[in-house]
Amino acid sequence: MSRPRLLPATYTVAWVSALPLESAAAAEMLDEEHCDPRSRGSNTDQYIFGRIGNHNIVMTCLPSGHMGNNSAADVAGRLTTAFPSIKFALMVGIGGGVPTASADIRLGDVVIGHPHSQYGGVVQYDFGKTGPNRQVHRTGFTNAPPKVLLNAIAKLRENHYRRLNDISAHLSVFDRLAQFSRNTTGPDVLFQATYKHNGGDNCECCNKQMIIERPKRESTEVVIHYGTIASGNQVMKDGVTRDRISAELGEVLCFEMEGAGVAGAFPSAVIRGICDYADSHKNKSWQPYAAATAAAVAKELLRVVPAEEIVKTNISERVSDAEEYRVSFSLKGIPRGRFVDRPEEMRRLEKVLIPHRQAQSEEYRQQVVVLHGLGGIGKTQLAAECARKHQAAFTSVFWLDGSSEDSLQQSIADCAGRIPEGQIPETSRKYSSSAHGDLNAVIGDFMEWLSRTENKRWLIIFDNVDRDYQQETDIDAYNVSNYIPEVDQGSILITTRLANLQQLGEPLQLGTVDMSEAHAIFRKWYNQDFDLNDSDELLQLLDGLPLALAQAAAYMSETGTSFRTYTRLYKEQWKDLMEIENTAPLRSYGARSINTTWTVSYNAIRAQNEGAANLLLLWAHLDHKTLPFWILQAGARGSSALAKDLSAWLGDAADDEVKFLQVVRLLRSYCLIDSLHGSSTNSTHPVVHQWAFHIQDEDQRAELSRLAVLIIGYAFPDEYATEYHQKQRQLFPHAESWIERMEREIVNTMAEVNVEVLYALHMMGMLLSDRGNLGKAEKMYQRALEGYEKAWGLDHTSTLETVNNLAVLYADQGKLADAEKMYQRALEGKEKAWGPDHTSTLDTVNNLGNLYKNQGKLADAEKMYQRALEGKEKAWGLDHILTLNTVNNLAVLYAGQGKLADAEKMYQRALEGYEKAWGPDHTSTLDTVNNLGNLYKNQGKLADAEKMYQRALEGYEDALGPDYIQSYVPALHNAYSYGMLFEDQGRLSNAKLMYTKALAGYKLVFGTDDRWYRAVQERLKNLKTSQCSRSTSPTSRASRLTRHVADILPAAESAASKSSKRLRLLRKLKLT
Repeated sequence: MSRPRLLPATYTVAWVSALPLESAAAAEMLDEEHCDPRSRGSNTDQYIFGRIGNHNIVMTCLPSGHMGNNSAADVAGRLTTAFPSIKFALMVGIGGGVPTASADIRLGDVVIGHPHSQYGGVVQYDFGKTGPNRQVHRTGFTNAPPKVLLNAIAKLRENHYRRLNDISAHLSVFDRLAQFSRNTTGPDVLFQATYKHNGGDNCECCNKQMIIERPKRESTEVVIHYGTIASGNQVMKDGVTRDRISAELGEVLCFEMEGAGVAGAFPSAVIRGICDYADSHKNKSWQPYAAATAAAVAKELLRVVPAEEIVKTNISERVSDAEEYRVSFSLKGIPRGRFVDRPEEMRRLEKVLIPHRQAQSEEYRQQVVVLHGLGGIGKTQLAAECARKHQAAFTSVFWLDGSSEDSLQQSIADCAGRIPEGQIPETSRKYSSSAHGDLNAVIGDFMEWLSRTENKRWLIIFDNVDRDYQQETDIDAYNVSNYIPEVDQGSILITTRLANLQQLGEPLQLGTVDMSEAHAIFRKWYNQDFDLNDSDELLQLLDGLPLALAQAAAYMSETGTSFRTYTRLYKEQWKDLMEIENTAPLRSYGARSINTTWTVSYNAIRAQNEGAANLLLLWAHLDHKTLPFWILQAGARGSSALAKDLSAWLGDAADDEVKFLQVVRLLRSYCLIDSLHGSSTNSTHPVVHQWAFHIQDEDQRAELSRLAVLIIGYAFPDEYATEYHQKQRQLFPHAESWIERMEREIVNTMAEVNVEVLYALHMMGMLLSDRGNLGKAEKMYQRALEGYEKAWGLDHTSTLETVNNLAVLYADQGKLADAEKMYQRALEGKEKAWGPDHTSTLDTVNNLGNLYKNQGKLADAEKMYQRALEGKEKAWGLDHILTLNTVNNLAVLYAGQGKLADAEKMYQRALEGYEKAWGPDHTSTLDTVNNLGNLYKNQGKLADAEKMYQRALEGYEDALGPDYIQSYVPALHNAYSYGMLFEDQGRLSNAKLMYTKALAGYKLVFGTDDRWYRAVQERLKNLKTSQCSRSTSPTSRASRLTRHVADILPAAESAASKSSKRLRLLRKLKLT
């Protein structure tokens, strides 16, 4: 009997498989097979057509070798475009089971994705956002199956309880296909999750003692489970990871690779036959039978879906009405070529925009999507690819140039000329070619045509709507909503940089591409192979901005420029490079370049609020990431002169948070800044950051650079502030960015004459020193010192403060001779200017004691400490912080001299005072806690020592955060000390962990030639050999530890000494 041939519109159910094996099993389920109903043009996917019960079904399989959610979503998208009447899909095939205490899953069972806990049935477990504590919050979960399938699943379960299903009968069709038989599968064996496969194609070599014994099932009927299916883009083959993810998601029944791609595309259900346990013991012996059971269950599910629930309208009649309004697809105005797939963004766009990706109740409602983002981010390219890819889903597609109202109206006139003859007045159809007639009438006729009841399936794309009509000064701006038909039908896509247009429809923000997509874009334009390692630095600079990637690749391809050369030119001659590239703009990007693409937005912002435009320019001299309001406010409030200058540039935005937020909102509305992922703070894209710097003229750049360094200097937080370390962390990147970009251009001129800049450089040196960046800190101190010596003289007290801090830094670097010279100079100068008992003099006396201690001159150190302590107790009192710093240092000295009882008394006094003044979790308190741990260790009180080390470690982690702790020297010493304790106790894995932390930090702060780095490196090496450092004598161990302890406190105490003099320094400079 010949196969029937039906119209494409009569197929209402899609069946998707990932593997040929699954597709073969699916085809066997058809009650009747059909001929291919039509030619599909450029669609090369293979389909099988047929009927199950009363449902006409189209089946398809993913391309060979192209598995995963992205491929599944693409195939599903093309399928629904070619067959627009499809209402839902079934994703049917094999998967890995997750046996649990509540789900006795066996090989050959079937899992149906069903709502459970917070998920709709399928969750993409490898897609989500990383939040606090590095915890991943999954955002890739899909909607539940549509109501018609949920009702059918309920009926299927009911029939199962009543033993009314025909699954066994469906499986009987495989009797002629031996490979699908249960008899060919082999044993069903489940191993402990932690036990790894021992090699070979099967588990014959695996340890049988690791098998989990399970009771034998009495029945051979297929068992169906209902719950969450975890979908990812790689095969799950690890039992521990399987169980961990399952627990995180509230119990998963199955792992697979395509369900989220199909379920994210349109209403669907995922059905999986269990062929393995998603662990390392995978083999293929159960795959055919699992594919057969899944197909049989899918057929049984379809049999309980009433056909009338799917088809409630006369499809053929509806299609014929729509065909009357079909307009041939045209590429006029649409950017062509070199598009690189962005599957996740395309999937989100398709879900809202494409008919039959929407909920059934919304099928003919007007859909408006606002695709917004930074200029050059790829909005136009994504919209163009969507139009080309899904043209068959619409009867007409119109691309409109929205860059100005004139351009838009001319585009409408051009599109009117494509409307079939007789459907609008001929004068409107021929307006574009004849230039005669009334343009307003043409637009009116076009809108009327779109509003006709039968004309429902059109798509209009308004591209580059980037001018804000609310800004009255822009004569090219217009209100795009005036050109949107006021009917509840059709689809509309708007690409824009204006965030406020989100109100017109469903917002979809387009962000930067990831590194793999960046490589793909670059390769498209580079036209030749390249080493990924060579390209990494440049691609990181361009940070996933498609226009910048394409422009760089095209230029390098045309000129033969190497990656190294282009990267150097980008850093050093950015403006010249961009001007050269501007002479050859990219057609795919509307003939725009990096040098021109943001100009319209920037000019619009300046017309509305000069302070907002100036903030963007000022930001270019700071770090491109977050710029909190408090930094500007602290800078303005730290100096009246700076406040006046900032007011001239930024208005009230530097000292009024509401005004600051208004300015930020305006910049965000044009997408020139964006909120950081998972945060309320804002950032600028690195390429926008670079552009904003280079559009400034020489005078602007010099002045804004001066303001930037002053803001950093005056925003330096008081160490007594509760948020000291948090603010330091936020301020530090701005200091590094300013130094990297502007040191040569401003410091040499300003540092000689401007006392405010000298102060800012001094404070920047403190910031960099406290953060462990000693090399850059030294440069800042040197610049400040040179300026002070010229401005104030060698012996001025302001000069001596910088001399003191430079001595502290030299001591931290291990340059003890240089440090001593500086300390002696500072001490002599201060004694002469202030007298021997002045608190500033005593600070230097204390620091000189630190140095003597580190040099092993313990008697001299004790004299210095005693002098400093007596003076501070008299000046500040017994419990003042600065007094306690010297108490703490004296305790370290006593410990080094073997006076352990005296040391303990001093530590306890310091600790009690710090806890009272700072609280138990302040870093100064924790420094003393750690030192007390060192003392207990030397006394042999190992349990007490461990308590102190652990308290210090946890406190540092909470107070400093994961980034700063890597460069905070006392925390590194804590890790080193804790590691030695673990080593003494024989807990070598714990010791290795602590040593590794310390080694990484020492390398970051001091480099690989430092004595601390070498000492830890040696200990790590010894851990790996049989001659472990257990052989080290107690005497040598104590001696090494004493030197270690002695180095902890100078850095912590000196920082306190530096901060305590900030206000005094300001007053002397007359800057308050």
